[in-house]
Amino acid sequence: MKPNGEDEEAPAGGPWEECFEAAVQLALRAGQIIRKALSEEKRVSTKTSAADLVTETDHLVEGLIISELQKRFPSHRPPFSLAQIW
Repeated sequence: MKPNGEDEEAPAGGPWEECFEAAVQLALRAGQIIRKALSEEKRVSTKTSAADLVTETDHLVEGLIISELQKRFPSHRPPFSLAQIW
């Protein structure tokens, strides 16, 4: 332990640095997918009502984020059931 009480093995940015970096990288990848989809034809469906529209791109980005987070942080669990959003 360092004199100031910090653990030497802790990441420089604190315990959330790895999560923050993963979130930033996934947001950038999701943005690329969304930007590309803006110029493509869209397939739209509904979730719970006619006003609750969902595109194929929404499903793609959501799947990317969830699968990558599960791979990178297998011990983390979302505060919701995945069945609730699909």
